[in-house]
Amino acid sequence: MRSLRAMLRTDEARAGLLFVLPFFIGFLTFNIFPLIYAIFISFVDYNTLKPSFNFIGFDNFVRIFHDHIALSAYVKSFIYTLVYVPGVIILSFLLASLLNRKFYFRPVSRTMILVPYVANVIAIAMVWSIILDPYDGPVNALLNLVGIDNPPLWLGGVSTSLPTIALINVWQNIAFQTIVFLAALQGVPKDLYEAAELDGAGRWRRIKHVTIPMVSPTTFFLIITSIINSFQNYASVRSLTNGGPGVSSRVISLNIYEEAFTYNRYSYAAAQAIILFVIILIITIIQWKGQKKWVHY
Repeated sequence: MRSLRAMLRTDEARAGLLFVLPFFIGFLTFNIFPLIYAIFISFVDYNTLKPSFNFIGFDNFVRIFHDHIALSAYVKSFIYTLVYVPGVIILSFLLASLLNRKFYFRPVSRTMILVPYVANVIAIAMVWSIILDPYDGPVNALLNLVGIDNPPLWLGGVSTSLPTIALINVWQNIAFQTIVFLAALQGVPKDLYEAAELDGAGRWRRIKHVTIPMVSPTTFFLIITSIINSFQNYASVRSLTNGGPGVSSRVISLNIYEEAFTYNRYSYAAAQAIILFVIILIITIIQWKGQKKWVHY
């Protein structure tokens, strides 16, 4: 405590604290306080129609396990993650490997991949809704031309809506992962490739034994962030299908929103959000423990 007080007496320490203070105020205001408040209201019975804070314990959490729509929303979020995360990681690595090679229009290509990432979510949803229209869309028209009589319904199909949304988000968000992978690939020493080539390693073996281990810390970081991002898919689902057809693409983020702002069940929505937070935390801890086996620093 004395050493901390001594440090704060210096002008440099006080100046540094002033620079950091706005971040801490914003972090406490928009992250820590909402989290604490969400935990609090998840243990009470609160809604805007009956503004009271009657303590009900774990009733909201128990109710979730009897709510088939909520449980289905959690499952659909996991299915979405299983499609989105491998897709965005594998495709971004392949795209970064391509952009790391010398070819014509490489600077233009690197710029073009950023266009979907910075585009408006609603605009992207409108464009893809037109492209994937099951009756008048160009994709199904092309499939009909090549002899496919019953093409998929894409966003309008019960079994295809959720994977289609996941793939659209892969296309939209692949730019960030690609840029990070590209930076990691450019940091791999060329001496390692030359040594592997002298030992008779082909292209695939160089990728397997040199490239993938050297970029494994980056891969680990992107897997963690992609998993977290995959559960924050409210905007794309709401704009593309609004959880339909039926509840086939109703993910947990959409379910939480509607419980809170459509049905005014804020405590119940907060309980679902806390469970989602715990799930993401557990997945992150498992990944953090397991990274010792495959991540090479």
